[in-house]
Amino acid sequence: MDYMRVFSQHVPADVIGLARLFKATVVVVCGWALIEAPLELVVSTNFTSLLAVATSKVLVCLIGAAAIANLRFARHVFAFLCGASVLAIAPALPLEYTLSTPIALFSTVECISKAACVASFAVAAMTRDGVGDRLSVLNRAADEET
Repeated sequence: MDYMRVFSQHVPADVIGLARLFKATVVVVCGWALIEAPLELVVSTNFTSLLAVATSKVLVCLIGAAAIANLRFARHVFAFLCGASVLAIAPALPLEYTLSTPIALFSTVECISKAACVASFAVAAMTRDGVGDRLSVLNRAADEET
């Protein structure tokens, strides 16, 4: 089986509904990352942290663009990154609210947008509405036999 072909397959263009919602949340997450970038770059204390912040923002936007362009593998990676980010941010929110409300509000918006992205990806995958279309190994094996 040619895995590069499978991972670079495009999702069918006639996808509607939940796949569009997923794309919209990807745009929101990438847009928020760009809005937040100047604030994070200002507080970078040295060149290494500056490079790390810039690299992370570029990677998120590139993977987000690939997910919007219907690359199935990129959609999974983007949803995973959003899920991991939510698991990292959410537990720290109560402490952030006690220290600085404006910073906590930025983190809350980021957490909600990424959680919405993960939720829309999961629902679309469960209903097989474009994002999860033909993801099962059994379905791919059945498709290859025909």
